[in-house]
Amino acid sequence: MKVCLDLRCIRPGMTGVGVSALHMARALLQYGRRHEFIGIFLAGCAPEDLKESGMKIIETNADYQRHPAGEFWLNLTLPRILKKESVDICHGAAFLIPWRKTSFKKIVSIHDMIAFRFPHTYSKTFGNYIKCATRLSARFSNRIIVPSENTKTDLVKICQIPPDKVDVVPHFADPFFQPIPHTERESHRALLNLPPKYILNVGALEPRKNQTVLIKAFEMMRSETNLTHHLLLVGGKGYRGDEILDAISRSPHAASIRHFTRVDILHLYTICALADLFVFPSHYEGFGLPALEAMACGTPVIAAKAASLPEIVADAGVLVPPHSPRQLADEMINALSNQEKLVSLSEKGLARAKAFTPERTAAALLAIYEKACIR
Repeated sequence: MKVCLDLRCIRPGMTGVGVSALHMARALLQYGRRHEFIGIFLAGCAPEDLKESGMKIIETNADYQRHPAGEFWLNLTLPRILKKESVDICHGAAFLIPWRKTSFKKIVSIHDMIAFRFPHTYSKTFGNYIKCATRLSARFSNRIIVPSENTKTDLVKICQIPPDKVDVVPHFADPFFQPIPHTERESHRALLNLPPKYILNVGALEPRKNQTVLIKAFEMMRSETNLTHHLLLVGGKGYRGDEILDAISRSPHAASIRHFTRVDILHLYTICALADLFVFPSHYEGFGLPALEAMACGTPVIAAKAASLPEIVADAGVLVPPHSPRQLADEMINALSNQEKLVSLSEKGLARAKAFTPERTAAALLAIYEKACIR
């Protein structure tokens, strides 16, 4: 097969969608070597390792975030390019495929249904665009790929999609995410000037990620116990992110809360692997990659009992309602005060993370491509 991947979501400062698309491309190149892959990238954004792995690179200045220029390119220019390349499959890695009949099969990855389920977490203009794009891509695709059963359920219900058109292909954590040997932990800690004990949260600062509840729970923990852990928040400022920054500045424990903007993967791996506890109280995730990355590092996880997170974390972590700072604080205190519990959660998380691998992801994707070509 000759497969084109629209990977324009891979760019500096990319969030989970771009990261998972990069993982997908690497897995396909590693385990799908008898097939030919073309990658569409924004100019200057194609990773060198993909080029070296044999992917043909096509660069464009057509950013899908520019409207309506992005839509014209998607529906007029891209089909001409792919027809000339004689591709069998076009896989849009981030919500978008040409919204028209084409000579090639079209597969789209729809990562979440946030715009439908939590519309207040986007600007009205952007939210309406994503909803429209999701419906059109779902309609014109031959197959749809989602990362979790929860996202599939939402997509089928909201967009009235036949369930048998939708395939669940989970993400996986980058192999960088693994435990740091005990003999090396302190040198890594000193390198990044990390506190001796800390709780970690990774994700853009925005209401959907629910960091305000985490900050309140952290304040309760510090006020009611002798625990001296810091709270580290890693992520850029998202929509309405000032609300979270204000909560940090107003906190009586502000001196113990640190905010890192986006960091490179090696630093993120270190920060994740050295955390005493990873807390992820997000209201809605299409998958929840940061929780999986934490488990892959052997870091104990507390996550929200909401959307896809119970599906991904399962019994390898502690699940709490996302609306209750009190319950979250109690679970944080319970975990950090009980070394046996932390060890148990670490071991369960490591075992759970092994269920999500690049080989399985690539095999599932290639099977979907082959199925689409047959029909």
